[in-house]
Amino acid sequence: MHLRNYFVVVLWLLSLQIASSQIPFTCKGQYYLSLTRGGTNSSGLYEVKISDNGQKILLDTISSGIGLVLNAMGYRITDNFIYGMDPNSARLRRIGSDGVAVDLGLPKGIPLDPLYYAGDVTPDGRFLLLIGLGGTTAQIVKVDLEHPEYQCTFVPMQDRTVGIVDIAFDPFTGILYGHDLRNKRLVIVNPETGAVNTAFPVQPQVDQLGAIFFDSFGNLYGYGSFGTFTQDKFVSINKKTGAITLLAQGPISSGQDGCACPYTLELQKTVYPEIAYPCTEVIYSFIISNGSGILRPGIQLSDTMPEGLIAKSIVYNPFGGNVVLRNNIVSISEMNVNVGIDTIKVLVEVGPDALGLYRNQAILSGLPLALGSFTYSDNPATFIEKDSTDLLVKPLDLSFITEDYSTCPGDSVLADVSLHGLKYLWSDGDTSSKKWLHSPGIYRLNVKSLCEEKQIDIKVKNDLITLNILQDTIFLDLGEKITLLSEYTNKSENVTFIWQAEGNKDVLCVTCSDTEVLALNDGYYKLSMTNEDLCVISDIVYVRVKKDRSVYHPNIISANGDNINDVFFLSGNALASKGQFLRIFDRWGNKVFEANSFDLNQISSGWDGTFSGKYVVPGVYTWMASLKYIDGFEQWLRGDITVIK
Repeated sequence: MHLRNYFVVVLWLLSLQIASSQIPFTCKGQYYLSLTRGGTNSSGLYEVKISDNGQKILLDTISSGIGLVLNAMGYRITDNFIYGMDPNSARLRRIGSDGVAVDLGLPKGIPLDPLYYAGDVTPDGRFLLLIGLGGTTAQIVKVDLEHPEYQCTFVPMQDRTVGIVDIAFDPFTGILYGHDLRNKRLVIVNPETGAVNTAFPVQPQVDQLGAIFFDSFGNLYGYGSFGTFTQDKFVSINKKTGAITLLAQGPISSGQDGCACPYTLELQKTVYPEIAYPCTEVIYSFIISNGSGILRPGIQLSDTMPEGLIAKSIVYNPFGGNVVLRNNIVSISEMNVNVGIDTIKVLVEVGPDALGLYRNQAILSGLPLALGSFTYSDNPATFIEKDSTDLLVKPLDLSFITEDYSTCPGDSVLADVSLHGLKYLWSDGDTSSKKWLHSPGIYRLNVKSLCEEKQIDIKVKNDLITLNILQDTIFLDLGEKITLLSEYTNKSENVTFIWQAEGNKDVLCVTCSDTEVLALNDGYYKLSMTNEDLCVISDIVYVRVKKDRSVYHPNIISANGDNINDVFFLSGNALASKGQFLRIFDRWGNKVFEANSFDLNQISSGWDGTFSGKYVVPGVYTWMASLKYIDGFEQWLRGDITVIK
């Protein structure tokens, strides 16, 4: 044997001897964190727990100091050990459930210049995949965990702009996810080609997630910074949208990594509805996740429900097996559980004497010893691990059903009498739990459970309320004011009014039943009335505004003081317009008269044919004027005037 090969075999045998002193983990879906405090060269290893209120991360200590730095870690299902790297020295580590850490040395061919923070073990247990930060070459490093010298192979990264600080394999799809520190977003990495999918949106509230990992149901989580640079937050990551949500807070760390063992069988138990009534039925769902990678035969589900609950039938069972339903006992043995997630649904009757809070757990057994042999069900609605599923049974009380309705004219009322598990029959044969009652009258309803029936009469009546604006259409001239009159009826005087204008200014009194308006444009005026039952009724009147902008003026004046046609002035709609200016010029362009801000139809605002106190020379003069109307329109006028003696 070649001397070099001899030493390789010896080293491999020594590693096997060292490994025999380590105790493997039992894969039951746990989360593990490696926390390295600032200034230390020894990581602590912990199992992650979440407090009952879901606000705090609690850590069960496996080892407060393993004597080595552990990062880029992943759980290897083939031997139930955790593997990881010292990010600075690139030395390979293996950790057991007893906290014993083994330094496996430098993997063969591993580059020493990158910092190895991102890592996970492939689902088949063959490789520890690493993505380093920095270094001369951006690449994926595959450390062969079955090779005596942990031989490395490489896949070039196709995107050099990412800075990935941890990665995790989805236990069901095998997709490799990572967190990109530089661009603050989730990414997907193809470990065979090095392609990086960066289509996820930026999550600016997250600075760094040094640890990401999956649970047994394919949910992605992370540990790192959220909202601040402090690395002490536990978050959930939506692997479809990339959205990151804060869940809880834990210990502060300057460096951390995480992994989980999702490659196992887990059981969740839910009930719908969570609030039920005696003599009704509920559905219990037993959600089984198999992330172990292979079909698992011989699995058994057992559930002994509290007294008062009766198992009636299996609604859905994708796993087959031998089914036993006896009173409150559910047992299905010899199930074949395929890889993936599926659900058993059981119809359960709530007994006539049941009342109060009913809680219990189911057991999934027949698992391999390495997967823990059995597992209890978990309620996914809480953060508490392996907790009971709760069903609250309340007395059947129909007092919430409204028996008298007052509606507004033309309105309908929705009668919602929904309680899960009851059957309904209306007098017209309708069996729905929600019904629109469209007209006044009495509606009879029968409500039935499995052991009780009640009859309810629901009365609907309309309020007597009317409103009428006396005019339907009004014609008026621009500038003319009009009074809008209305009449109404109601069972009391407890009413309020609101006028609204379309295309015009508000009315003089917005909250009066009658009001005065100055309409500037064609449009509607709407009056709404609300009574004590909040019924609202409305009426409208349409106003048509005639905008006559005709302006009249003399063509000849006699400048002789006989008071007969001896003043030039403008006549028109004085209610709607006002003169801006009037100017008169002689034939050489000299201004002989000017009036500003004058009223129409006023002789006193006109020109009497004088200039500087003397009558002007007879002849032709020119004039120009500007008028401004109340609707904003500005009119320009000009012409000639002949002055005679």
